[in-house]
Amino acid sequence: MSESRTLIAETVERLFAESLDAEAIARAEAGEWPATLWSSVEEAGLTRALLRAENGGAGGDWLDVFEIARAVGRHCVPLPLVETILASWLLERGGLAVPDGPLGLIPHDFTPTAGARLERVPWGRTSSHLVGLARDGKQTRVACLPRDGLPCTDGHNLALEPRDDLTLGDAAPTLGDHALGSGTVHRLGALLRCGQMTGALECMLDRSVQYANERVQFGRPIASFQIIQQELARLAGLVAEATTATEIAFGATDRTDPGAEGRIGAGADPMFEIACAKVVVGDAAELGPRIAHQAHGAIGFTYEHSLHFSSRRLWAWRAEFGLAEEWATRLGDAVQDDFGGAVWPLVTSR
Repeated sequence: MSESRTLIAETVERLFAESLDAEAIARAEAGEWPATLWSSVEEAGLTRALLRAENGGAGGDWLDVFEIARAVGRHCVPLPLVETILASWLLERGGLAVPDGPLGLIPHDFTPTAGARLERVPWGRTSSHLVGLARDGKQTRVACLPRDGLPCTDGHNLALEPRDDLTLGDAAPTLGDHALGSGTVHRLGALLRCGQMTGALECMLDRSVQYANERVQFGRPIASFQIIQQELARLAGLVAEATTATEIAFGATDRTDPGAEGRIGAGADPMFEIACAKVVVGDAAELGPRIAHQAHGAIGFTYEHSLHFSSRRLWAWRAEFGLAEEWATRLGDAVQDDFGGAVWPLVTSR
């Protein structure tokens, strides 16, 4: 691990561990904006982790962002931190200024016409600006527009995180000078969700091991029972698989051009690695919570116990930016269409 990555990992772990507990997360789920925590995140420079130094950023890479996303998931951070990081990167790639404050990430390419609906924008109601990719003829360009004045219908996902529908007005968004590949937000959003899910899975594993060692049944900790040990070992394996696949995907994003036209097997972008990660992590997000909740028994299903903060986020994030099944279909289509049904050439081409 690089020195900068180690420093970022230590910084976010300390910041979130000191600032967040179950009560703070519950207040955020009830609608309270954690303004103090957001100020701390901005002061630490985390929102501009990918920006170049001349633009006020840290000059970090995507593996640095992996550590941030991982910590966001591990601590169930109720902020649009990863969305703001990606939105800031998009603005810099598009040659646009990066505004202050939390940024709303428009999850799908859109047509910038009056009355257009922007559906399920993460943290749309709390954003200073909205950022996404707008269709401009045959190209897609980075678009930025102020959030103020746009009609907003509040919504939320299973984790009670804001997922809002907004309607464009007459004012046209500001478009960047440089075109990016269609679907860039979708695939990089999937990458960031993988990072968050990895952290949430790690948290569930830690909590399950701790509980199994503390919970006494028939005169001894349940961790001493072979069936519990086997299930916790399965959970540990899922976490290891998810972490490895996600780290590879973030590394591939550093080595290739994440703003290129996404195509599995093309080699110029990280589409293949992101697809693999979304499949592996998506499966872990489905199976992992089952094991963790079984290990905890009935208490894990109560709101008073903190396990559900992680499990609900895993279920919600798994569905965003494409389910595992969608990405698996993309992988299968690429094998069939571009490699004649042969998997090995696709794997070795990377």
